[in-house]
Amino acid sequence: MARISRTRARIGIAIGLTCALLTAAIATAWGQERADDGDDATQGMQQRDVELHVEAVPGDLALGQAWNPPVPGEPYTTAMGRPVKIRGVASLSLAGKTLSVTVTSRQKKEPPSPPDQGCPAGTDKIDTGGAEIMSDQTRPQPPTTLQVPIRNSGTFETIYTPSVTGTHQILASAGAVSGKTEFDVVDPVAPCEPLSPKQIEQHAKQLVETTYQTVDLVDQRVQALPDSPAKDEFKKKLDELRKAIQAAQPRGQAPDWVKSIEPFNRLRSLHPRIREAAEPLGRELRDWQEKAKQSEQQSKQMLAKLEHGNLVCDQLDIVINALKFVDFTLGLVTTPKDLIKGWLMENVPTKLIGLVTGADKTPGYQQSIESAWKLGLTFTDQRTGFALPKLVNDAVGYLVNRVFDRYCQTFTGPVVAEMKGTVSKLGTPWWWFQIKANGVLILRYPKDATGASIALSGELIGNASSFKSKDDAIRVLFPKFANGTVYDQTRIEPLAGNALSDGDYSGWDPGSIMMDKGGTMVRSLAPAFFRIPVRGDLRGDRLRIELQPAVMDFKNKSTKVEQVTLSPLSPFPNVTVYELPYPGAFTIFNRAFNDGPVEFTVTRVGANKDVMQIKNKFTRQRDTNRTHGEFTVDVTACNPSCP
Repeated sequence: MARISRTRARIGIAIGLTCALLTAAIATAWGQERADDGDDATQGMQQRDVELHVEAVPGDLALGQAWNPPVPGEPYTTAMGRPVKIRGVASLSLAGKTLSVTVTSRQKKEPPSPPDQGCPAGTDKIDTGGAEIMSDQTRPQPPTTLQVPIRNSGTFETIYTPSVTGTHQILASAGAVSGKTEFDVVDPVAPCEPLSPKQIEQHAKQLVETTYQTVDLVDQRVQALPDSPAKDEFKKKLDELRKAIQAAQPRGQAPDWVKSIEPFNRLRSLHPRIREAAEPLGRELRDWQEKAKQSEQQSKQMLAKLEHGNLVCDQLDIVINALKFVDFTLGLVTTPKDLIKGWLMENVPTKLIGLVTGADKTPGYQQSIESAWKLGLTFTDQRTGFALPKLVNDAVGYLVNRVFDRYCQTFTGPVVAEMKGTVSKLGTPWWWFQIKANGVLILRYPKDATGASIALSGELIGNASSFKSKDDAIRVLFPKFANGTVYDQTRIEPLAGNALSDGDYSGWDPGSIMMDKGGTMVRSLAPAFFRIPVRGDLRGDRLRIELQPAVMDFKNKSTKVEQVTLSPLSPFPNVTVYELPYPGAFTIFNRAFNDGPVEFTVTRVGANKDVMQIKNKFTRQRDTNRTHGEFTVDVTACNPSCP
């Protein structure tokens, strides 16, 4: 019954902690069925004392000040030349002794890169902070050993300033006792590593293929629509769009702008000052790679899951969202071309040559700059698809205005949800959390529907915008392990939708492509996405909806907690790692709706009273012997759009 979750800490010591009691309590909290309550889960708990715990954190943190890594689960990353604080806690038996802390940077000299790939001759113009230069590459520093006193409390700290880039290993030892961790160092000005033309080409080709697959999906769904002149006209527009895409970007080929990456790398390699000037574009292209990679990983899954619905209005909605996704992927494919061309036009050869000073400013050097610049510009001026966005927008507009509006009507509008939860044991609270979510309610129904009851279909879609929590799990659930002082606690909250765009869907793409343009398919690429199908009916001025099981949800998201405790009952620091799983969007909405259908009154709004609107705020508190939950959902939707 007891489920034991094992997590390996960065200090290299495996520490297990059962999550059964936590999971059982949370399941009970939100009304999930469970055959047992997990009261005996503490018997399965496994903990291990450690003799030394060490970590690398920003240099300006105070002793014991909490710190969470910006990237969950990844080591601390800093810039070359910035102080790093190495701190931790040791067994009380080591109090008053001296700890040897050895910091080792990478020990293999990086081989010289080809002239057009990285940091060749000229690297010695960069301030390396005292590091040696050999073969045009920064030579790693020898290991540095620091002698650090251990306080009477068992705590220790010291400062180390890295002078080379790369991963740095930390080994803290006192006799036979040792602990390990690591941190990464990057160049604060401009990384020497070139962009990878091969990787960028692969990402671009996959985006092209995804675009074609989506167009194929649209074609298949259109075939299933009822025959009509509007359908025939739309098929013509779709054929026109397909031909335009084929002319602008043939299937199976990478965009021409990919060939400009090599000349761009060449320009970066010619001089440190050019590399510094090129770094903003380098960052934008690396960001593009991350977004392209994310789209690749999820696009197939999203396309498959969004192929649903047998009603005409549902089919049309799929086609509209698929076309919006085509617009998004086309924008993602072409964005780098605009970025590269914009940088080249701003940094013309004379400007780049002006950055080079002294003996380097030879005719041959100037010619290298001019030739690389011209070659890069050549590949951004070739085959273009300026007409594609217009064709996609025309197709979407025609489908909405001439086809969808002919067959269907829609209620649509914003939804805001919030849950505040408290979990207790025997009346003592031990976990407090808050979830916020934003989304859209969409309800579709046939335009020619008649009768006393008109069937509705649609969905709630959106993202969690924030996860916040605090807990006292160890003290309340496992008091025999709580006799001590918490030295350090790290909380890693799940990534929420606002991590990309502050709760909005715009600005996610480095080329300023609006997330909204991509519809449901693109929104689903953002973190903590949910999609809950909705069914209902419209009876006169009464509109009733009922939630269906979620197709996608964030119910598997959890907070990971790592706590280091100093106990007077043990000479060793104790490290505990555990996870606290959050309920999903379906639970929040369903609880706010009192676990069943909800009804709205349809009112007429607008200057001419020609807009139908539903609006309500649902609030509910739900208490059990272990939990307290407060659920709030605010819904506004109109047909047509709200004034």
